[in-house]
Amino acid sequence: MLRGLYVAAEGMAARQKAQDAIANNLANLNTTGFKADRPAFGAVYERQIYRVQGTRSQPIGALSAGVILRELYTDLQQGALTTTGNPLDVAIDGAGFFAVQTPQGIRYTRNGAFQLNAGGILTTRAGDPVLGEGNQPIRVPPNATVHIGEDGAVLANGARVGRLLIVQGNLAKAPDGDFIGAAQPIANPRVVAGALEASNVNMVREMVTMIELIRAYETHQKIIHAHDSTLERAINELPKV
Repeated sequence: MLRGLYVAAEGMAARQKAQDAIANNLANLNTTGFKADRPAFGAVYERQIYRVQGTRSQPIGALSAGVILRELYTDLQQGALTTTGNPLDVAIDGAGFFAVQTPQGIRYTRNGAFQLNAGGILTTRAGDPVLGEGNQPIRVPPNATVHIGEDGAVLANGARVGRLLIVQGNLAKAPDGDFIGAAQPIANPRVVAGALEASNVNMVREMVTMIELIRAYETHQKIIHAHDSTLERAINELPKV
């Protein structure tokens, strides 16, 4: 009897964690370059059930002790490219990430909303330097007209002052939405200047998933209520027998 309570509670916990991920996706619907997280569920403590006839046994199926959230994986599908007209806005067309120097170390992002600080260094909107070749910040001379080519080269008044470091590798999403891990430069990246990559979150898909999770959560709640009622009746009625 108690097994059903544990199975239902495990299912509720898994759906709650998945719901948190979906809510975070929706909160970042308009975040430039954001990549959605997807829940992946799996059975826990699954074992085979056998039918025994005499000295012979035959498998008849599997019995699980419940469902757990196996992982939250990141959907790296490219978001739509939106033209902004700002020459310092850059979007990656295809695979890759921009490299950025942050207080936590080098991070990787698809958010190409860049700007120049007072010292002429190309930075993110948060003020973190954007890295070029050799993991060095890209510096632009004062009052120069900046143009970014399709290969990531940064030109100031027509002269090359650096090239955006665009990498790929075995990266994982950090809590702040940036990516961390081992990465290697891409030899021939393609970028689009004057454009930004939108979030790849699809609101309709996320809302449908959220409804499915809520219904599954409510089903587990009903299972717990059913077990609770059965246990209550057993406690109250069995002593009378």
